[in-house]
Amino acid sequence: MDKALQHLFDYILQGTSPTHAVLWSRQVLREAGFRELSLKDPWPLEKGGRYYTVPFPTTLYAFTIGETKGAEGTFRAAGAHVDTPVLRIKPSPELLRRGCLQLNTEVYGGPILNTWFDRPLSVAGQVAVMDGNAVEVRCVDLKRPVAYLPNLAVHMNRGVNENGAPIDNQKELLPILMMTDLKEAAGAFGALLGQEIGVGPESILDWDLCLYNPAPPCLAGWKEEFVSAPRLDDLTSCAALIHGLCEGGRRDGLNLVCLFDNEEIGSRSKQGADSALPRLILEKIGRAFGMDAADMLSLASQGLMISADVAHAYHPNYPQVQDITNYPVLGGGFVLKSASNQSYAWDCGALAEAEALCRRKGIPYQRFAKHSNTKGGGTIGSILSSQVPAPTVDLGAGILAMHSACEMMAAADQQALEGFARAFFDED
Repeated sequence: MDKALQHLFDYILQGTSPTHAVLWSRQVLREAGFRELSLKDPWPLEKGGRYYTVPFPTTLYAFTIGETKGAEGTFRAAGAHVDTPVLRIKPSPELLRRGCLQLNTEVYGGPILNTWFDRPLSVAGQVAVMDGNAVEVRCVDLKRPVAYLPNLAVHMNRGVNENGAPIDNQKELLPILMMTDLKEAAGAFGALLGQEIGVGPESILDWDLCLYNPAPPCLAGWKEEFVSAPRLDDLTSCAALIHGLCEGGRRDGLNLVCLFDNEEIGSRSKQGADSALPRLILEKIGRAFGMDAADMLSLASQGLMISADVAHAYHPNYPQVQDITNYPVLGGGFVLKSASNQSYAWDCGALAEAEALCRRKGIPYQRFAKHSNTKGGGTIGSILSSQVPAPTVDLGAGILAMHSACEMMAAADQQALEGFARAFFDED
C-alpha cells in the first residue's frame, strides 16, 4: 500500500476518539525523534530540535526548529482538528425497557444521524477514576461492537424514505447495549465499564465517551481508487500534517503543527483553535531564543499558515449543490478553498504561495468556492489567524458523505495532500 494511505489507515484505526488521535500522534512523533515538553516547565530548545507538547489530552502541538536561524527564520504552521461528529454518552445513561438496556446519548457536532443506525458501534474516550485520594484519567477503547441503534421497520414507519424524515434525538438515539434481567438499571453501565478497566464502579467519577463506527478503512471501487472509512473528517489532515512535519527537512525557521479539539462545535474551548494556547505556545518557543510575544507574532505575520480540513467534492447525484465553475472532483488533487466571507480563511497572496509550491513540486490541486445560494461550512482557518496573524490558506482532501458515520474519498487525493504537507515543511 502507498505510504500516505497506510498513514491514513493507521490514523483511522487508532484515532477512534480525539484522545486516541492525539495518543497515536504522540507515538508517531516519538518514533520520529521528537521530544515531549511539559507546558508548565521552561523550554530549553535548540536549533535543529524536534519537540511536541500535549497541553490537554485532546490537543497537541508539534514543532521543529531550523538549524540555521532557529525560531528567528521563516514561520510555517498548519492546523487540523481531531474531533468528529458523534454520539456522546451522557452521565447516568441507563434505560431498561423490556429487558433491553439502552444508553442515553447526546449529539456532538453535526452528524448525518441516519447513518448511525443499523451498524455495530463501539465506545472510546476518557474515564476519570478515584485512585486513592487522587483522580486518574484513563483512556478507553473497547475495540469491539458493543451497541446497536436499530431502525424501525418500514412497515411501521412508511415515511422513513421521504426526504428529510425527522429524527427525535432524545427518543430515537438510544442504542441497545445488552439484554438483561436486571431489576435496577441505575449504575449498570458504570459497572460494565469498571470491569473493562479493572476498577469498581464506585471508583468511576466521570467519563467523556463517544460511540464510534469500528469498521476498518478499506479501498473500494472497481479499481480500488476510493477510500471508504469513518472519521475521514479530519483525520485525513491530521495524518498528512504529522507525517509531513516528521519527513520535512526545512532548515530555516519554525515549523509548527497544531491539532485542535472542538472544531465541530465552534472551537471555543481551552483546547480549541479559538483559545489562548496558540499564542502561549509561540511565546514559550520565542523565549527559548530571546524573543518576546510581540517578536513571535511579528514573525508569524511574515510567514504562512495552513488550515487543513476536508472539502466538499463533486457529488454526481447532486450537481446542483456545487458552484457552477469551482467544483473539485474526486481524484483531481487536494483542494484549495476560498470564501469572500472568510468562513474559509483566504488571502490572495497566501493562496498563491500554496499554488506555486504545488507547481514547483508537481502536486495536483484544484479549487473550491461555495455555491452562491448556500452558506456552507467553516473551518479553524479564520479563527486561528485571528489569534496568530499569519497569512492563511484553507485546504484539504475532497470527500463525499461528509459527517456520515462512514465517508468516502479518492486515494490519490490523500497522496496529494500528504505530498503537499511534506513539501510545505521541506522547502525553505
